[in-house]
Amino acid sequence: MFPICLFLVLTVYALGADLESVGSIPSSTLDSLGETAGGYGSGSAYDPKAGLLYLTSDRGPGDGTIDYSPRLFAIPLPQDSSSKDFLNFNFNLNSTEPSSARLYKDPDGQPFTGLLPDSPDAEPRMKDGRRCLDPEGLALLHDGNLFVCEEYFPSVLQFKPDGTFLARFVPPDNYLPRNDAGEVDFRPHEGRTEGREDNRGFEGVALSPDGKTVYAILQSALTQDGGRGAGATRLLALDALTGSPQAEYAVRFTDPASLGERAAKLKAKNLVFSDLLCLPDGKILALERDNRGQDGSADPKKAVFKSVCVLDLTGATDLLSLPDKPYSLRKADPKFKPLNADQPIEYVNKTLLFDFHSLDLPSKGLAWDQVPEKWEGLALLSPDRLLVIADNDFLTPELTLGGKQVPFPKCQTPVNTWWFSVRLKGEDRK
Repeated sequence: MFPICLFLVLTVYALGADLESVGSIPSSTLDSLGETAGGYGSGSAYDPKAGLLYLTSDRGPGDGTIDYSPRLFAIPLPQDSSSKDFLNFNFNLNSTEPSSARLYKDPDGQPFTGLLPDSPDAEPRMKDGRRCLDPEGLALLHDGNLFVCEEYFPSVLQFKPDGTFLARFVPPDNYLPRNDAGEVDFRPHEGRTEGREDNRGFEGVALSPDGKTVYAILQSALTQDGGRGAGATRLLALDALTGSPQAEYAVRFTDPASLGERAAKLKAKNLVFSDLLCLPDGKILALERDNRGQDGSADPKKAVFKSVCVLDLTGATDLLSLPDKPYSLRKADPKFKPLNADQPIEYVNKTLLFDFHSLDLPSKGLAWDQVPEKWEGLALLSPDRLLVIADNDFLTPELTLGGKQVPFPKCQTPVNTWWFSVRLKGEDRK
């Protein structure tokens, strides 16, 4: 079993947090399939009945340029251990536990690839027929199956815990990426003017406490809304049984000016939403962060803003209920309106739960300039304990893939996977 070091625990009050300890997993760790266990902090969900913590990789190393089969990790974590400060994330090949890594399978039972689509197909595919997948968020259904949101085809998929495909929920047409001719096209496209930006699809997914609604949030605004500079993004609510859109809300990003001098060079386009998690009271936790921090480069930009906030939909405008639905139209429609941060609507009420900058990380051995860029996973381990985990983006100088050692030029400095847990305490958690 690989060593566990620097584990993080926080005790959270109504609007604050006390840091207790810090932890990470080495970037060279191998999964139970014998390959580099990277990127598994892209999304997380805990199943207390099965005693399993589910983690998902993203599309793999190299941002879709290296052939990798995205996978789901199932880490044994019994309820009694999930309430302790120490968490045993066992990916090791020599583990006596059943295989923790399960490949996502497409509708034909074949493994997805994380490669960038290169075929003009009606769904993300390679020219050789393989389907492409970039999983980014997890949510547990009441029956033990999982929702997975993805970026290539901005949608929500349903899988069994063994990776078997069950269904895909498709968003409204205005979410779909299009080429210059207005045709849906999932291939990379410079200068795209409609649909989700490349690498900016659904990043977080969450299930309502009653199991009837699944929420998905775009990492950034749609291209026609202004993309990364729009200052707001979309939160889509889908029927968890049929996948039909039920409501849509606008969520503003934090104004960098509100963060003071430390964010003097930070702009709205530098901020993204990375994950969602529904609390028992119906409110939604969201992970909002900048795009700075340890990223495998020799001289990364120091992280400025990493946070967890609370989203309250009460009173927010349902964009799908507006006359003519101006924010839900294709760009060519004369009634179209871009959904940015300055529209005459009620935006989702967002309250900061905690900002990583206020946690005094150096007191527990994690210098601020060591904070990784991509904090992307949230999971509720118990009613008062929240896990937050980073995606290390496979950043190790040498990858192990398909039984071979593969140099990874993108990585000049190894980036471990960091995580922490938070003790929730508020007015209803005395």
